[in-house]
Amino acid sequence: MRIGFRFRRLRLLTALWKKSVVDSEVSKSSKLFNGIRVYIGKKCRSFVIGNKVQVRRLVDLEVGGSLKIGEGSVIGVGSFIQADGEVEIGRGVLLGPGVKVFSTSHDYGRNKELHKPLLKGKILISDNVWIGANSVVAMNVSIGENSVVGANSFVNKDVPANCVVAGNPARVVKRF
Repeated sequence: MRIGFRFRRLRLLTALWKKSVVDSEVSKSSKLFNGIRVYIGKKCRSFVIGNKVQVRRLVDLEVGGSLKIGEGSVIGVGSFIQADGEVEIGRGVLLGPGVKVFSTSHDYGRNKELHKPLLKGKILISDNVWIGANSVVAMNVSIGENSVVGANSFVNKDVPANCVVAGNPARVVKRF
């Protein structure tokens, strides 16, 4: 089992080297489980996976900008992180199964063209955050330390520290 983790980490580092990603690091103590898919764009600036990070099965990481995952974080089964902008995940963060994180959105408005350029934003998930199963985190959102996002929530606004949010759109339901 451990040989598999090492092999997947080596394959990922080789891909990052081939794409000439300047700031790239995948810790030796991180575990990349079977079936993860990593797409690295031509303009990828940073790809960092910290110590003791677990990226579980069937996770898709799409990095065209910057992705940083802090020490001891867990990315749950079947999650999707799209980081064409910037995505920074703090230490000790738990993403439940099926969580979606999007750092881009399409521009919409006056003229009704379907193919508009992507708007790129930043997502900051602070330390010790738990994001429940099947939640969605939209671009330009910051989630404060020690917060909990309830399952099936849609987070499109900043979440303060030390609270629980839930719903669509996510609203504060409890503070501690």
